[in-house]
Amino acid sequence: MKTININFLEIKIALLAIAVFLSFSDGYSQVDSIKTQVKKEDTTRISFGKKELIIINGPSKNNTQVRIKDREDYKDEKNRWKTGGFKGHWSGIELGLNNYLNKEYTIGPKSSDEYMSLNSSRSIQFNLNFVQHSFGIAGNRFGMVTGMGLEFFNYFFRHNNTIETDGQGIIFPKYFDPIDLEKSKLTMSYLTVPILFEFQFPGELSNSHRLRISVGVIGGLKLGSHTKVVYRENGDKKKDKNHDDFSINPFRYGFTARVGYKHMNIYSDFYPVSLFEKGKGPVLYPFSVGIAFVGL
Repeated sequence: MKTININFLEIKIALLAIAVFLSFSDGYSQVDSIKTQVKKEDTTRISFGKKELIIINGPSKNNTQVRIKDREDYKDEKNRWKTGGFKGHWSGIELGLNNYLNKEYTIGPKSSDEYMSLNSSRSIQFNLNFVQHSFGIAGNRFGMVTGMGLEFFNYFFRHNNTIETDGQGIIFPKYFDPIDLEKSKLTMSYLTVPILFEFQFPGELSNSHRLRISVGVIGGLKLGSHTKVVYRENGDKKKDKNHDDFSINPFRYGFTARVGYKHMNIYSDFYPVSLFEKGKGPVLYPFSVGIAFVGL
C-alpha cells in the first residue's frame, strides 16, 4: 500500500479521480459510507464497494496521506467463502423436558402400563455437547455438523412406584406402602454423536447473528441407568438407589430439528427406538423438547 504526500488542492483532485476510477472498476457508482475519526490526526474513510479510501490529515496541509485498500469486512467474507468458513451450532448445554409416545403414538403409556406414567414438569433432560466439527457444503451458510455429547434423562414417575426386573429381565412395577413418597425416578445417561445439516439464512456477516435451521439424526450409546426413590418411613427420610440396565436398549438413534438465533436454539428430539428391549417392557418412544445454549 503506497503513501503519498500532497497539498490540499491535490487532495480534492485525487479524491475525485479515485472516486471515478473505483466506481467504474468495481461497478459501484456511489459512495457507500464516509467515516471520520478525530484523535491526534483527522482520518476520513470513504468506502466504494469493496474498496476503501483513507485520507489522514497530518499536522500541516502538506503532510496528508492518501491510501487505498480492500475493505476489511469484504476481505473477511471473501475468505470465509473461499475456505468454506461454515460454523455450525451443536456444542453447548441443553435443558429440556422428557416424555414418550406409546405404540399408538399418543403421549404417555397405555392404560395397562400406567406405572410408567410421568410427572412431565419434573422429568428434566440435561445435555452437555462438548465436541463439534463443522464441514461446509455450500459456502459458509450450509453445511454438516457432527461431534459428541452426553445426555442425562430423568423420568419422574407420577404414581407411588418404581420399576424392577425379574430374572428374565422383564420390567414390572414395585409399589410402596406407606404412600409417603417424595421422589421416584428412572435416570439414564448416553454418549451421543449427531449428524446435522444446518442452513443459515442470509443476514449479518457473523454466523452467530443469522437465523438458522438444522435437522438430522443423533445416535446414542447407553452409559448407565438407575432408579432412585426418596420416601419417609416412620418419620425417617430414606433413599433407595438401584443400578441396573433395566432392559433399556443399549443403542438408539433419533431425529432432531433445531431453530436458533445468536447463542440460543430451540430443539426437539424424537427416538423411534423403544425405550425397553423388545418383549422386556412397554413399547415407549422417547421424545424431548427444550432450549440449547450454544457457542458460548
